Amino acid sequence: MKKIIIAYIPVLHEGYRKFFEQHTDVAALYVFGDSLIKKHDYLAKEIRQIDPDLIKRAIESWSVFKKVEILEEKDLDSLDTEEIVMPDEDVCKSLAEENFKNKKINFDTIFLRWDKHNSMAEKPVEADQKISREKFDKEVIQKLKIEAEKSSDWWRRIGAAIVKNNELILVAHNEHLPSPHSPYAEGDPRNNFHKGIGIEYSTSIHAEARLIAEAAKKGIALEGLSMYVSTFPCPPCAKQIAFSGIKKLYYTGGYSILDQERILRSQGVEIIFVEP
Repeated sequence: MKKIIIAYIPVLHEGYRKFFEQHTDVAALYVFGDSLIKKHDYLAKEIRQIDPDLIKRAIESWSVFKKVEILEEKDLDSLDTEEIVMPDEDVCKSLAEENFKNKKINFDTIFLRWDKHNSMAEKPVEADQKISREKFDKEVIQKLKIEAEKSSDWWRRIGAAIVKNNELILVAHNEHLPSPHSPYAEGDPRNNFHKGIGIEYSTSIHAEARLIAEAAKKGIALEGLSMYVSTFPCPPCAKQIAFSGIKKLYYTGGYSILDQERILRSQGVEIIFVEP
């Protein structure tokens, strides 16, 4: 066979249909079987996952490919092909690295699911077609950069503020708890992870979360107010901002990871980039 598709397909949806239709020239489609799925223990958490045999029969009913097979680990050495098409996902890259180093691999970048790569990828934030060059906004961001320097967190230093009627009513930076020096005296749990992985395992309270907590403590309603941040919020902070009532988020750097940008917009938060 000259060209085939190999893919982990836990469930069928429109994305997979489009993926298939882009590669109708292949000789066959091979679906990950149970033995390949079990090599990645975290896939056991994929509650949508349908039995590979049912996936095979469903795809066959679409009449897209001449041949649909289930691929098990024992079949890898006998697989005869010149070129392999795979979704650009962690499990496929792992399979290619271990078994197909001498084959031509075409990784299709179509989005099909939240694999590890997609979950941790840093993407430029798409501001709502708004870039602020206002003097006030620039001055606030500069103040927040100074505020960020107060943080003892050498991983990342963030400054944030709540603004009402062009007045900074709350300002904060990220800080380790219960002491700013806790991770340096007791060990930092972040040392066990690579950048972007396990961001929730930290002794630090993020600047954005701290602002929202302080506002609640002081009885300050955030409905309709603005938040300024020196770096775009992480996913947990973005969720808190989205449901806090804040309507405008000003930022000047950083990346969007996972789905925080979409969540902010879903709650009517306007995202504005402040030009340095």
